[in-house]
Amino acid sequence: MIERDYAAAEKAILASPLEELSYLKIQPTPKSLLLGLLALARGDTASAETALATARTRLEMAVREAPTNAERHANLGLVYAFLGQKQQAVQEGLRAVELKPESKDALDGTVMNCYLALIYARVGNSDLALPLIERLLQTPGTVDSADYSLTISDLKFRWEWDPLRNDPRFERLVASGTPKDRH
Repeated sequence: MIERDYAAAEKAILASPLEELSYLKIQPTPKSLLLGLLALARGDTASAETALATARTRLEMAVREAPTNAERHANLGLVYAFLGQKQQAVQEGLRAVELKPESKDALDGTVMNCYLALIYARVGNSDLALPLIERLLQTPGTVDSADYSLTISDLKFRWEWDPLRNDPRFERLVASGTPKDRH
């Protein structure tokens, strides 16, 4: 997916006989989520919505099973964001941050804010996403292998950050390689 070789990504996903894979933090990842993200990245909105709706149902159930699990709220928030359900996405992202704040968990609390930054980016709120990204780039613990990982390389190459690509503030941040003053 980072190389945007969607045919190879699809082949890898479909090669697995499993309906749940290991990708999301804390919980099994429905194969439908990966197929939905692949369709979304390709620009196939109809297929993406169908697959992501299936994943959403599974992730909503996971949140009901463990309502105080921050990661489950964060994962659900991302799916809502990818589906364009802005209010629900932000609500879940903020709930994840509330349940696992950086002040109480320096590593996973930071990751919850990485999720929130991506949620803000995906729902079109660059004014909240960019300052958070800038702060997180200076904060240890923002690196992971998943969509929400936050490094300059992630920002440069992951398709998930595309909604910010044409924002001059994002372009400056990525081009500089390090966070700069926003003024």
